[in-house]
Amino acid sequence: MSTRRGGYGIVLSFVIVALLVVSQPVGATQFVGGKGLTIVQYPTCLPPGALNLKVQSRGFAKNLDAFTLTNGTGAISFHFGFSKHVEIGLTQIMYQDLNLSAIQPDQLEQIPDDTYLRVKVGNFPFTLGNAYFKFGLLNQLRYRTGVVDNIYLEPYVSNGIEWEIDALISYYSNPMYEDNAFSMHFNAGYLNHNDAGYGNSPFKAAQQFVYGAAFVYPTRFFDFAVEQHGGIYTNAPEENIYSRENNLWLTPSINYKMFYGLNFLLGADVLLYEGEDTTLPEIPEDFPNYPSWRVNGVLSFSPSTSFYRQPTFERVSDPKSMRKLLRDRKSLFEWVVDDQEGLEYIDIELEKIKAERKKAEEDLEKLKQELQSGTGQ
Repeated sequence: MSTRRGGYGIVLSFVIVALLVVSQPVGATQFVGGKGLTIVQYPTCLPPGALNLKVQSRGFAKNLDAFTLTNGTGAISFHFGFSKHVEIGLTQIMYQDLNLSAIQPDQLEQIPDDTYLRVKVGNFPFTLGNAYFKFGLLNQLRYRTGVVDNIYLEPYVSNGIEWEIDALISYYSNPMYEDNAFSMHFNAGYLNHNDAGYGNSPFKAAQQFVYGAAFVYPTRFFDFAVEQHGGIYTNAPEENIYSRENNLWLTPSINYKMFYGLNFLLGADVLLYEGEDTTLPEIPEDFPNYPSWRVNGVLSFSPSTSFYRQPTFERVSDPKSMRKLLRDRKSLFEWVVDDQEGLEYIDIELEKIKAERKKAEEDLEKLKQELQSGTGQ
């Protein structure tokens, strides 16, 4: 019992630390494929040979006196399970509003916008007491393939090749079937905007420590999630950058599982805090520094490939039948015998089974005593 409480205590500590971080502008972790939410990502990699495609959009609108200010972004991502512990990904921003079209009518939109290359190294389990975790690292490069930078209402992006590395830690209440039980996810990383110029140290560039925390509660057809995300500038960008003010976001979302390999996520970024305006030159007085809200839509599709077969269009039904579909006897045997993750999980489950059996025996003995007393024996 003490080890279990210790594990829960560590989980609670992670939550408290994540929520107490002072948040500033959102970093580069956006429009990611594979296992994850709108911003917060999971350390679980796709199975070797598996493919995941995501079509993602984000939009905002605000009525002003002269016109309606809008901001829309559309992206598509491809993630592939390269091996058990390695996942590679590519994200292309297909469309980006430039937002100040009323002031700059020659700049309406950018097609296409920037490109992300990603490599996730993950699927590393560990336990703390009876609490089960996974760990991973996400490496990201953002390439400037669009013409216009410093886009109003969007996170800051430099002209250089930006690099970010994130540590991913997740707690799963049911390690064998991670998607079928409550889970918590924590990201913390370093982002270098690579804007120091030629001949200067990269540590003179604009830099951020970025973070995210998320809680996911799944049901048979819907997953309910809440994310909080932001970062801390150690070096702020130049004063002519729009997105240099402090801000804090909260993102609730609902994920509808239409089929096993096809689901749709709908979420909303809610601006909780916005810092003092420090951008020069200043934007018009009635223009916001950041959107007060943004709607997110993500369509995720996981088809079968030549390397990995999965029931893409099987309907989401009882979890027990899905488990039989996802792990046959042979793969289950290999998972238990050859995989350290399986061995660690079996140890945890054996302790739970023992405790449940002991409780059942106590209940049975209590029932026998009640029956005996009731018959006068």
